[in-house]
Amino acid sequence: MLGTLDKSASRLARGNLTVTALSDGYLDIPAAYFSNVTQTEQDAVSPSTRFGANTWLIETGNRKILVDAGSGEYLKERFPTSGTLTWQAPEKTEERAAVTDIVITHMHADHIGGLSLNGSSLFPNAEIHVQAAEWDFWTDEALLTSVPEDKRPLVGLIQALAKPVGNQLRLHRGDADIGDGITLLSAPGHTPGHQALHLSSGNKEAILLADVVVSDVLQFANPDVRYALDSDPDLAVKTRRALFDRLSADRIPFAATHLSTDRFGCLETRDNGFAFVEI
Repeated sequence: MLGTLDKSASRLARGNLTVTALSDGYLDIPAAYFSNVTQTEQDAVSPSTRFGANTWLIETGNRKILVDAGSGEYLKERFPTSGTLTWQAPEKTEERAAVTDIVITHMHADHIGGLSLNGSSLFPNAEIHVQAAEWDFWTDEALLTSVPEDKRPLVGLIQALAKPVGNQLRLHRGDADIGDGITLLSAPGHTPGHQALHLSSGNKEAILLADVVVSDVLQFANPDVRYALDSDPDLAVKTRRALFDRLSADRIPFAATHLSTDRFGCLETRDNGFAFVEI
């Protein structure tokens, strides 16, 4: 079943919760996507830097909660190494049907590409959790004509992927408890309604940051580094610094979508920034 999709994936037990990282491949991102960097930092990611593409499965009681759905088949032309979860494969019908919930951290195509295929939901039994601000922004019909022309194919793709799951939505407005020790954390900046997850069971906790941080090479040491796909770069930095401060002060284990590892770690303060230490 779902827990055996990737036997080598990292797992973290938090009391009654088990979190398994499921890799959807990787993406090579041009160095030009980063700004507010020193020449040394720029050189460290030139000509491109590798992003992981982690999703997660949370298992607790009778719930199987998928955190993001990967990119499906939709980014293959640009990123041939993406979409390795292949949720669309017919042989995964039973596994998809077993998913009770999906938390969409945000609606970029590398996170929702596996939600639907050819106008049909791939996870018909799942309740889909997304921030209302995120859903409203991306599904606004006016967005398709208001964005620059080169961005319209991406917006059109996002809207096409989202439409088939509209009747499965549970929209949230800010932080939200969705039961079993799982709290959605409003973490805007990367997108208008980006969210992270806080997991708690007994005295144990963990956080899934999603795209609060996208580059472990740059943004741990210098959280002020900007990323071209952040919708509000200043707010993204503010959100990142607030969560980094919390993670380091409380020694909370965490993982993030685009780290070069699928493992959990903790943050330590280091000089004027932070350092990631695997656990």
